Amino acid sequence: MIDRLMKQQDRYLFIMQYFHGDFISAELNVRAWAILHNFRPYCTRIADKDSQLDCPATKLNGFRYADNWLENLLISASMAGYKQ
Repeated sequence: MIDRLMKQQDRYLFIMQYFHGDFISAELNVRAWAILHNFRPYCTRIADKDSQLDCPATKLNGFRYADNWLENLLISASMAGYKQ
């Protein structure tokens, strides 16, 4: 299973010419890819239509905040009122 993720990540890194630029921009780019990959919906042809688990983050959490995957990303990325 990890090979599938690594192949997708390698393809993405190849398209962006691997770590072209400085280290900070490369790290932020890989982090952005990972976050989008976790919140992007599964393929609708393969995913079960009755299932509420429609992306890797929803599967990990066991629930979803909204029907739209982008709203789930924004809610999960926000601090949701958490004060340090």
